[in-house]
Amino acid sequence: MKKPFVIAIAGCSGSGKSTLSAMLLKDLSDYKVELLATDKYFRRPLPKMISPLSHEEYDDYNCPESLDFDSYYKDAQALCQREDLDIVILEGLTVLYFEELRQLEDLKIYIDLDPEIRMYRRIKRNMAAGRGTMDEIADFYLKSAKYSETKYFLPTKLEADMVLNGHNFQGKGKDIVETYVKTMLAARE
Repeated sequence: MKKPFVIAIAGCSGSGKSTLSAMLLKDLSDYKVELLATDKYFRRPLPKMISPLSHEEYDDYNCPESLDFDSYYKDAQALCQREDLDIVILEGLTVLYFEELRQLEDLKIYIDLDPEIRMYRRIKRNMAAGRGTMDEIADFYLKSAKYSETKYFLPTKLEADMVLNGHNFQGKGKDIVETYVKTMLAARE
């Protein structure tokens, strides 16, 4: 049974996960590729967290429990069994966190980037989408998201096969990933 090659793309919020995923979808368009992003699987209601800085309660988008793991895992497993696909991309904060997901993954990528730059990207992205003012977005990041990311997802870098520089993965980093994936697919034929 032919199974697709599974790429995991992880990193903290604003690191470039979605950007790299979109680039790979475009550049590997000669293959049948499906993307499964964790952002579409947030639990409702979200878990809460108490900020260690402000002691305020926040919705916690940046903890493992924010993911509806059962639904995401079921959908990931289904994609990984499809014989009509060549490549599956699993993208999101948690794709290297859960052992069950790591067992599905052939190539584990972590995108690393300084927290200040990630916060800047997050502010730009969220303001463009109308999801708050600069102060609101920065406060949420500093009081909530940064804490949870540091606690749960920075350590997942150790699970990665490859760590890419979030400042500049569009060149050689992306090219290396594409070449490796194409080589592995050719070896399966």
